[in-house]
Amino acid sequence: MVPYDEPIYDFSGEKVSTRGYIDLHTVFCDGTQTKIIPIRFLVVDALTSFNVLLGRPSLNILGVVVSRPHLAMKFPSPFGDNLTIHGDQRLTRECYMASLHPQLLILQTNNIECLPSFDIALFGDNLDPEIGRDARLELVDDIVPLELPNGRTLKLGTGLQQEQRDILTPTLISNTDLFAWSVANLLGIDLQVAVHKLSNYKEARYVSQKKRKLGEERRLVAKVETDKLLNVGFIEEAHYTTWLSNVVLIKKANDKWRICIDYTDLNKVCPRDAYPLPNID
Repeated sequence: MVPYDEPIYDFSGEKVSTRGYIDLHTVFCDGTQTKIIPIRFLVVDALTSFNVLLGRPSLNILGVVVSRPHLAMKFPSPFGDNLTIHGDQRLTRECYMASLHPQLLILQTNNIECLPSFDIALFGDNLDPEIGRDARLELVDDIVPLELPNGRTLKLGTGLQQEQRDILTPTLISNTDLFAWSVANLLGIDLQVAVHKLSNYKEARYVSQKKRKLGEERRLVAKVETDKLLNVGFIEEAHYTTWLSNVVLIKKANDKWRICIDYTDLNKVCPRDAYPLPNID
């Protein structure tokens, strides 16, 4: 393979980096009849269900006529007759479905827990920094405790190598004051740094959802969590009823409750963000 760093672009303008190119004599055969032409293949590192994509230069050299409904292509042979190559219908459908639902890479991360609802995920050395932004993350389940001088405990993932652990441990110990050990430590962000604002359509009507009854267990959990947020000044009581949304409690895998707000009605009257965070680049 010859080094080659000129990128290629798809129809949406997305840039794909090339690793190099390689010249191969490629055989096209119809039974016992064959036609061999030299093709320069650009090598890219991409998640795709296809191994090779033939471009127009190669098809022009072959003199190909393609029939998509028949999944076939014809081209003249060196002896004057026509060669026909048929595609595999079943394999084509499988490749098409695979391209619609690409398999995301599973990246192993190492978990650091300092508060039940706040985790830090650290990537290991086995990860490629050029992996795309759509890769899926999975936390490591096995953890070991790290005792700190202030009496607190951090939980480190066992996937960390010893060299990584030796570098990370003193850094964590010297920066224990930066961790949020309770909700009261989360004092918010200066408004000059970031401000969150909801913009809704001018013609939108106020929506007050009907009160949904919670079971006794859910009601007590909602009250405890609400009191926590009230005590630290995260939320304040609203003395108006223009917009009201119900509390929704969801059972987590560890049998604890996650408290959420039903913002369905509010989302309907807010313009969609043309550049959401997952696609910000």
